[in-house]
Amino acid sequence: MNIKEQQRIGLFGGTFDPVHIGHLRPAIELADAYSLDELRLLPNHRPVHRGKPRATTAQRIAMLEIATSEIPRLVVDAREAMRDKASYTYDTLLEFRGEFPGASLVFFMGLDAFSAFDTWHRWQDILELANLVVIDRPESQLSDWAAALMDTQNRQVGARIGDAEAGVIERCSVTQLAISATDIRERIANRQSIDFLVPERVNQYIVQHRLYDHVPERGS
Repeated sequence: MNIKEQQRIGLFGGTFDPVHIGHLRPAIELADAYSLDELRLLPNHRPVHRGKPRATTAQRIAMLEIATSEIPRLVVDAREAMRDKASYTYDTLLEFRGEFPGASLVFFMGLDAFSAFDTWHRWQDILELANLVVIDRPESQLSDWAAALMDTQNRQVGARIGDAEAGVIERCSVTQLAISATDIRERIANRQSIDFLVPERVNQYIVQHRLYDHVPERGS
């Protein structure tokens, strides 16, 4: 397939509880940087490494749809949210590979997550299904194991993202905004403003549905 004709699909997962500007700005930058035809935002239903989300699955999907309704190339994909079991990246990528057999799939993950990539379910098989882009995080460092994997994998594949359907690992930097969903939920519970932390229509949805009215636990 001619590279210019090869579809490029990005995958950006998260709890999005709620979605905020710190999610959306990097997503837009990643779509531009990797010339993506679309970037799928994948809300989790039961995240493997996190506690239960505060908002319901339907509410988190609704907020994402509101937030992205006027942003080209950002697409809400609810397949993981609809699973009534733990969400594994391998399962999601396997589905995408079946739906888009010739596409270049690009899965985005944080540097901290990549440093522990060997703990992920079927991580070796993930590299057969998609390319990985590791997003730099403030105060996070690449583990020796992860650095060695990146070097070995890229020497074996011998290509860059956009030239390969899967297997390439790259690092990138995006605008880092010091915004967290935990802080937003606490602000709401304490009757503090969240203006300019979330899109205005998402703020209106939160108020309408009285989400996050009590102080959440730390770490979620």
